[in-house]
Amino acid sequence: MLITVFIILGAFLLVVQTTIFVRTPQWLGNPDLLFLLVLFVATKVDKYRGIILVMIYGLMMDIFSGFVPGLYPAVYLGLFLTIKYISSQVIVDEPTHQPPLAAACYLLCSGAIYLYIAIFNPGTNILWSWRDLLLQMFILAILALPSYHLLSRIVFKIGANGKSLFSPGKSGNRFIS
Repeated sequence: MLITVFIILGAFLLVVQTTIFVRTPQWLGNPDLLFLLVLFVATKVDKYRGIILVMIYGLMMDIFSGFVPGLYPAVYLGLFLTIKYISSQVIVDEPTHQPPLAAACYLLCSGAIYLYIAIFNPGTNILWSWRDLLLQMFILAILALPSYHLLSRIVFKIGANGKSLFSPGKSGNRFIS
């Protein structure tokens, strides 16, 4: 049930960011709401369901971008696996950790996309603008905390079967087996 809700929510956020936010002035920026959803899935959803969700989000982003097939699923899957690996060593799923995590991950993903396009599709003219990138990072850092709380509330409101989406919680210190 929750997987379906997250797929519909991801599709809705992608439609909003590619239709409404594109019409805003460039100096105002347009937030990547689907990226925030990918971060939430990476920090809160168990591994296998998260991989499925992230791949679906990447495929949806590929359809809307129409740029290089397979680019966004690879980037989102790499981001998901990186966050899962880091979360086994460091706590990253606390609400206060979300703004710096969103900014840092957006910078890394933008760099990976730029390098991929520069290496494998050199004829494409893409612009790397630090001003636009820093604006996007700032917007995502600001929106990370409210979106994290909103998505957590959605998961809580859906019901008791939402527990199966999250990785099983342990009591006490999570780094001690």
